[in-house]
Amino acid sequence: MDTSTTTQGFEDLVGDPQVFFSEYFNKKPLLRRGALEGRTRSLVSVRQLDDIVAMEAVSPAYLRVAKDGRGVPGKAYTRTVADRGAALTEAVVPEQVYELFRSGGTITWNALNHFLPSARHLVDVFARTFACPSEVVAFLTPAGKDGYAPHHDPVDVYVIQIEGTKDWRIWEPPADRRADKASHRPEDLGPPAIETTLRAGDVLYLPYGTPHAAAAKAEVSLHLSVTVEPRRWRDLVGETVQQLLQDPEFDGFPHLAGATAPDGAAALGALLSRLAGRLAEADPAAEVDRLLAAGRQRAGAGRPREFERLASADVLAPGTRLRRSAVPLEIGPSDGAKSGLLVNGHRLAVPDAVADALRELESGGAVPAAHFFPGVPEARSVHVAQGLTRLGVLETADRTRS
Repeated sequence: MDTSTTTQGFEDLVGDPQVFFSEYFNKKPLLRRGALEGRTRSLVSVRQLDDIVAMEAVSPAYLRVAKDGRGVPGKAYTRTVADRGAALTEAVVPEQVYELFRSGGTITWNALNHFLPSARHLVDVFARTFACPSEVVAFLTPAGKDGYAPHHDPVDVYVIQIEGTKDWRIWEPPADRRADKASHRPEDLGPPAIETTLRAGDVLYLPYGTPHAAAAKAEVSLHLSVTVEPRRWRDLVGETVQQLLQDPEFDGFPHLAGATAPDGAAALGALLSRLAGRLAEADPAAEVDRLLAAGRQRAGAGRPREFERLASADVLAPGTRLRRSAVPLEIGPSDGAKSGLLVNGHRLAVPDAVADALRELESGGAVPAAHFFPGVPEARSVHVAQGLTRLGVLETADRTRS
């Protein structure tokens, strides 16, 4: 399977980010002609979708089929995988999916980022921009067929036309965000605000809740929809409160019924006062940094290169410059010769000179592997640096941080 990666950033999709967020985001659709012209095949191709369907045990949860604007029951294109008579799981049957496609069905792949590195890299772009989860969904529609009936989604949608062309009808976004997904009758929506044809490389942004419908033209159409639901203030404030509630003082198990109810009210009042005090003392700038980091590390994004990192540690050169990684590290007191380290659940003791070197790197900077452990031969210094790199304490200074 092709694992080519993409290099585009958010600005390649929406243009000037400042203009996008001031004039379009959460306000009105944006169409950018040819934004990714000549680069769409690096994201996904029809051929790659053949490869995914042919996998032996693709869960039906990843694939949907719609015909005439309605969903096709999963039993029409799935089977039970069995081993020695015991049912194991439900799996997609490629031949039945192809037959539904030939007869006019639109095939939808959910969470394509679970299968394709290129789609996962695309999710990274949105994770860095919004610090929240996103998902890549692929829509493959036969020539001359409609996809889904007019509907709106409870997420922001960024459409990328990959192959073929598709006609779109788009109605005005609602004044209020709708919390659910729903279909509409065209006669209830009135005339579309926008009618346009997307071609390979075009990008379309649809704000949360915007009613829309699409149909393929004279050839098979493949497009991606990146769905994003940015966290609201209530979500962010809730995460801050949940972080503060991790303190052991909130671990008790109260009994609020009966005669103890007045005592319970007093105890709750005291805890709420403490929580309010903690919130008042919180550093907003530091908390924003924490919320950003947490949002960018959520499932669906990220591409850890652990195998690659471990392999590079095995051939660490004396001149390779190393820095502290973002992995949490606790350095304990010295016993006169060695200091304890706690990292990734591992406890170990290192010479005080190594502990001092790690402390110095906490403020930034880098040091060659041969000089990381001062006062010892270069080979030993490199060996110690290799061990700490394998544990994730150190990383090469040229490694890109997300």
